[in-house]
Amino acid sequence: MILMDAVVITGTPGSGKSTIAGKVASRLRGSGLIHINELVRSRHLFSSRAKDGTMIVRMKALEAEIGRILKGGRGRTMILDGHLLCDMQIRKATAIVIREHLPVLRRRLEKRGYAERKVMDNLVSEALDYCGEHASLNYGRVFELFNTREAPGEIIRIIRSGRGRQARPDLLPELEALLKQRGLGGI
Repeated sequence: MILMDAVVITGTPGSGKSTIAGKVASRLRGSGLIHINELVRSRHLFSSRAKDGTMIVRMKALEAEIGRILKGGRGRTMILDGHLLCDMQIRKATAIVIREHLPVLRRRLEKRGYAERKVMDNLVSEALDYCGEHASLNYGRVFELFNTREAPGEIIRIIRSGRGRQARPDLLPELEALLKQRGLGGI
């Protein structure tokens, strides 16, 4: 049985990363869970805040802190979740990109109180597979999964076997429909 040192669960805000990461960690005996946003806040790994309150993260400091934590967690699989992880390189980590359909993502982001511009930016990022594309540049092994009830079990299978199904969903038709619905034309 293969158990990985580190599994990065990343994706667009609102895709379900934290929920899925929590389910995986609770089902995978002996694993640890690190929510990157909580780590950034608790260790003050940001330089300032944007007008909307978003933390401006000190990426190099975050990478160094993650490295220290992973060194201390030897012998156990560490699950890390956060959308910034697709833009980092974590040694020996496997990346799992959680994908979500745009109408579902939109509802979640609006429920969080995101401004319309921020909602649209995140929807476009999801449609263009920003996290998947960047993760593929930064990690040797990348799996993309839709947020379904089966996703936590599939991630555990990947952790244990090192293999899994690869999905590269095309969400551009959903983006085009959303833009037309909003009177913004197509793509």
